[in-house]
Amino acid sequence: MFDMTLNYCLAFPAVTQEEKWDEDLRFSVGEKLFCMVCKTPPHQVSLKCRQEDFHRLISQPGIVPAPYLARYHWVQIRSLDTLPVSELQSLLQNAYDLVVSTLPPEERAKIQKERV
Repeated sequence: MFDMTLNYCLAFPAVTQEEKWDEDLRFSVGEKLFCMVCKTPPHQVSLKCRQEDFHRLISQPGIVPAPYLARYHWVQIRSLDTLPVSELQSLLQNAYDLVVSTLPPEERAKIQKERV
């Protein structure tokens, strides 16, 4: 599940991966962070979400406000097996799309070309 999550994040256009603090893999698009995955079990995943989804997500067992990032509408999924694969992938897609939507228009256009 860990490798599948990493590969899923890297499959998005223009994504870069960076190792930080010896434990986290950080995924960014346009130099803006959209997801972090802890390399050590249980492989916590922190990701950006829409403001309207934040409270719904943290009301679920195993999902909490992300430390230091909750005020920016980030959640932390305590373990990769907290959610079904399809739901986790949907949240990762939403986090990526949310960050892409904040990029300058010319950068968004470049990414859209990569998607095709």
